[in-house]
Amino acid sequence: MKKSILILTAAAAILTSCNTVRIAYDERPENKQPVLERPAWPNYDLHNDRSFAAFSHIQTVPKSEGQHLQKEDGALTSGAYTLYRCKDATYLTYDWTVPKEQDWFFWRFTTGSALIDADTGDRYLLRRVEHFPLDQCFWIYGQSTETIRLVLEFPPLPLSVKNIKWYEASAESRRWMNGTGMITKAYSVEGLRPHAKKQEESKKQGRIIR
Repeated sequence: MKKSILILTAAAAILTSCNTVRIAYDERPENKQPVLERPAWPNYDLHNDRSFAAFSHIQTVPKSEGQHLQKEDGALTSGAYTLYRCKDATYLTYDWTVPKEQDWFFWRFTTGSALIDADTGDRYLLRRVEHFPLDQCFWIYGQSTETIRLVLEFPPLPLSVKNIKWYEASAESRRWMNGTGMITKAYSVEGLRPHAKKQEESKKQGRIIR
């Protein structure tokens, strides 16, 4: 009898430990290859939007996930972000629901953008935006009312990094595009990861009593 009690106690301790262990790494986010409908001109010109590459059929999600981040000026980002802490890279997804009237729109991501360790100031520089060019505007079209997802890749974050800021580097402005940079307030890495939302949703569901 005493042996059975000890076994049950040990099993309960293991289960409790499993429920409280931090998940070290995430699986990388899904991101299908879009269709390149038109490549950028060899003589790409920021002020000639006909020279931009054009893409369609990019990654979508059923609904926007993650958090809208607050910028240091108090405004919120238009899209929602989720951070995936993977062993070989860090991924930041950006989900945005395209307005009905905005079937064509252009975007740009800039070299020098980074995730900043809010405690040390270390910068983890943007490596690439998967499937899209850096430092050039590009068109996305044909996805009105859909929630699109862009996937940004950075170096892996050490497990010691607890809080980050998202910094978008400045670039040259043009008509309908302000090139002024942006930085957000500090956010908990754990709070931005995909499992954080699942944990929050499970808390809201309450207990199941039989």
